[in-house]
Amino acid sequence: MSVQKIRAYIDENWRWLTGCAALFGVLIGTLLWKLDSLVPGYGAGEVATYNSSLSFHNILDNPLNAPYLALTRLLMYIHPGSYAVTRLVSAGIGIFTLFVFAALLKHWHNDRTAIIGTLLFGLSAWFLHTARLGTPDVALFGVFAVVAGGFWVKHTKSWFALVACFIGVAWLLYIPGMIWFVLAGVIWQFKSIDRVFKRHLLAVSFAGLALIVSLVPLGLGLYKHPHLIRQLLALPEHIPGPIQIAQNLFDVPFHLLVHGNANPATWLGTAPVFDLFTLSMFAVGGYVYLRHWRLARTPIFLLIFVVTAVLMAIGGPITYSVVIPFLYLVIAAGVTYMLDMWFSVFPRNPLARGVGWGLVGLLVGMACIYHLTHYFVGWPQAAATQTVFTAQKP
Repeated sequence: MSVQKIRAYIDENWRWLTGCAALFGVLIGTLLWKLDSLVPGYGAGEVATYNSSLSFHNILDNPLNAPYLALTRLLMYIHPGSYAVTRLVSAGIGIFTLFVFAALLKHWHNDRTAIIGTLLFGLSAWFLHTARLGTPDVALFGVFAVVAGGFWVKHTKSWFALVACFIGVAWLLYIPGMIWFVLAGVIWQFKSIDRVFKRHLLAVSFAGLALIVSLVPLGLGLYKHPHLIRQLLALPEHIPGPIQIAQNLFDVPFHLLVHGNANPATWLGTAPVFDLFTLSMFAVGGYVYLRHWRLARTPIFLLIFVVTAVLMAIGGPITYSVVIPFLYLVIAAGVTYMLDMWFSVFPRNPLARGVGWGLVGLLVGMACIYHLTHYFVGWPQAAATQTVFTAQKP
């Protein structure tokens, strides 16, 4: 891109670029603030992740979550002797997820929606718990990144986007349970994938070969340790009975929306994931998506929700981190719909438009304050949290 084109792009999009810079300044600052000192020590999951990353031999011997562990190992060369490297890797993946989230919202809606939606998602308690904890759970956001990459390929028809998608798929296949999402996506979008492959035969051939090569360590690890196959498929040792599966299936939305599942390492008490405002906007956004069920994204979202619910119902090691980004896309659509309704009633009245913006800003601000208080004040001071994060790096 020439200097003239860059200047023209900046002149045309300076408001969006300024808002984006301010937005990500806040989000990155929030992600990194007291990253290694908010709680008194490190949790057992973070210690296990660190120990698994001590050498590339360890990673190749058990290649599950290998990309995350490899990044952790590389950071050890820069910042040796600290469990904090695990949290830095998670924060980096979180920042990347936010960039993808904002870009997708801007493409689907507008600058306003991208900023509001990304702010709500990036300051949500679940995102902060996941992206600031040094465990591979943050890698579950990769499902969202790959889906976004699929829409990127469909929109731009770029070979670079296609290669990026292959890289994302390779990452996902190392994460327990993600193979089901890849298979479901390939089956669901087989015709579209076939058309893309025929249009970019050379790029597909190159990317496919790179994908196969990148999966060699996974294949060798599974061959040496067949018991890892069950873990990779995210299957429990014993499949529960039909009644228990039905109960677990009911608990998936119940714990998400009404009464959380207590786990002091990753959450505060039994608080629901959504506050009242985001829950309301999720209901509105769900209505919007049902009205536009012919959109390509609607069945994809439903497919991801169903696969996640099934894996959680049978007791697999899958968390809400898979679906949280998609839920916040729905929430952002709800906020956009409410704003559009207000502005359609008052298309030219500056006072009424100002009142609308003020109300939305107030509600978004209150929701963000609630989640920030949950994570930075309530959670680290809880007695249960204090007993979990006790490990110290000598």
